[in-house]
Amino acid sequence: MLTLAILLPALAQAQSADDAQPVTSLTISSSGALLVLQGSDLFAIEGGTLTEITLPATNQGAQHTSLARGADGSIYVAGPGLGVWRYDSAGENWQPLNDTLPDLGVTAMAAHATQPGTLYAYLGKDGMFRSRDGGAKWVRVDSGPPEPVLAFLHSDMPGSMESGWLFAATTRGVSRSMDCFCFWGDAGDLRGTVSAIGYDPAAPENVYAVIEGQLHHSADGGETWISLKTPQSVTALAFSPSQGLVVGTANGNLLARGGANEWAPVHE
Repeated sequence: MLTLAILLPALAQAQSADDAQPVTSLTISSSGALLVLQGSDLFAIEGGTLTEITLPATNQGAQHTSLARGADGSIYVAGPGLGVWRYDSAGENWQPLNDTLPDLGVTAMAAHATQPGTLYAYLGKDGMFRSRDGGAKWVRVDSGPPEPVLAFLHSDMPGSMESGWLFAATTRGVSRSMDCFCFWGDAGDLRGTVSAIGYDPAAPENVYAVIEGQLHHSADGGETWISLKTPQSVTALAFSPSQGLVVGTANGNLLARGGANEWAPVHE
C-alpha cells in the first residue's frame, strides 16, 4: 500500500488532466473511507488523504469493474477475467475466491447487507451465484434477470420473504428480486442501459440508478423514478456516512450531494 499525501478537492488532483479516467466503482470501507476504483487503480480517501491500494495482478484482458463491502467490513473486487478477490488489510494483499466458480467471467458482484460472508456474483450466461462462506464455495441460484447484468446490489429493504432484495442494473433498466430468488421483475418503468446502481443503507427504499450518465432516484424501492440534475456525467455512486450520496464522474471527479441538493467536490 502506498500513501500519497494529497489533499483533495477532487480525485483528479492525483493525476494530470490528460490522464483523468472515469470513476469505475465506489464503495465505503468500515472506517468510512471512500474507496475509488478508477481504471486499473484503487484509492482510499479519508481525512483528506489519498492512499493507493495495489490491485491483484491479472491476466491480460482482465478488468476490474466492481467493488463491494461485506457486512463484516471485508472489501471485494471483481471483474471479467478476474473473478472475485477479497482484500486482506492485515497482510495488504488480495486473496482469490474463484476455486468453485465455473470461470472468471464475473461481470458484477455484490455483498449481503447484513450477513457476513454472503456474496453474490453474476457470470452472464452461467447465471447468478451465491456464497455463504466468504467465497470458499459458490452455488448457482438462478439465471438472473432476462437481460445482462452490469452491476447489482443487495439491500435489507423491508418486504422480502427472506432477508432482503437484489437490485440489478441491466441493459433494459432496473430489475428486482427478493433474495429467495423467487422472481425477477422490473423495478418501475425506468428504461435504458443502467451502468451503476446504489442505495442508502440508512433508508433502503431510496435507490439510485445511472443511465447514460444521468442519475435517477426512487424513494419507494424502485416503484417510481425521478431524474436528478448533476453537473457532470455520473459513472459510479456510493453512500458515505459523513457526506451522504457521493458520485464518481466521467471526468474522474468525486462529488457529494449537499443538504440543499447542491453538488460539491468531495473534501473541498
